[in-house]
Amino acid sequence: MELSPVTAQTTDASTGVVDTAQSGSKPGRPAESVRCRTNSRHGLTDLSRRSYPPVESVCRALEILNAVNKLRIASINGLYEETKFPKSTIVRMLETLMSEGYVARDNMCGGYRVTSRVRELSSGYEGISRIIEVARPLAIDLTRRTKWPVAIGVMDGDEIAIQFWTGAISPWNTDSILGLRPDMEHSAMGRTYLAFCPAAERERHLARFRADPERNFDDSAERRFRLLLEQVRSEGYAQRDPRTWPYRRTTFCMPIREGDTVHAMISTSYFTTAIPKHKLAEQIIEPLRCTTTKIEEAFAFMNSGGDLVDHSGDEVEFGF
Repeated sequence: MELSPVTAQTTDASTGVVDTAQSGSKPGRPAESVRCRTNSRHGLTDLSRRSYPPVESVCRALEILNAVNKLRIASINGLYEETKFPKSTIVRMLETLMSEGYVARDNMCGGYRVTSRVRELSSGYEGISRIIEVARPLAIDLTRRTKWPVAIGVMDGDEIAIQFWTGAISPWNTDSILGLRPDMEHSAMGRTYLAFCPAAERERHLARFRADPERNFDDSAERRFRLLLEQVRSEGYAQRDPRTWPYRRTTFCMPIREGDTVHAMISTSYFTTAIPKHKLAEQIIEPLRCTTTKIEEAFAFMNSGGDLVDHSGDEVEFGF
């Protein structure tokens, strides 16, 4: 698997069709025989592979909408320069978008503009952070190599929410943990976040622990926990408290950071009887650390204006 800022090229094993897409241009369109199990438990991360050829009119309408949004105030000539579509097609697409309420003719400014209704197109996207998009193919690759399930959690208010999980492609699959909220004190993700988040944020959470009568977070427990967080910061990872989940399974977790900001936490879970302690660094910790570093680099690249393309083409359960 490779992430590229410029091009993506995929080849269908059954047809030999090569599909190439470049940043800023429309993706190549594979032959009709390319298959995608869109209605099954698993889907494809290679979004250029489709079940059927795309509907040209829909593609053109979306490109016109994108061009109007880009140009702010778009004239017919401006849209022609941007899309190279025939002007008659541009007019028909604009009229269609106007009838649906996504575009309006602005006679004062002499062109077309998008309306506030375009915001509805992103309303279902609010719960999925950008970091999950970047981390997804790399987390999949980690599970492909190590076979162990990987989870990614982000902060949701004062709690962690697991928003992505690769258990569907792990041979050691268990019940789905998507949507679960790990405990901040005892989970590997909670400990990771508290160890690496800004000090003021950490103190706020510890104050909540002290005020919670069910936690029994007295002075002695707080001192031990602070020492634990120092150890997590020193080692770069946290492990789940085995007392809260006394099974043969445990979890290691690391932060996905940008400067002092912790964007997410990524963890690997495994059976303690499957890996000797002297093999943990080689089989669990270092692969997780390498993946975390790649995610941070990819996220920084995308924030700088780059365009990441997923080359993996692996099948995974859609976790969001």
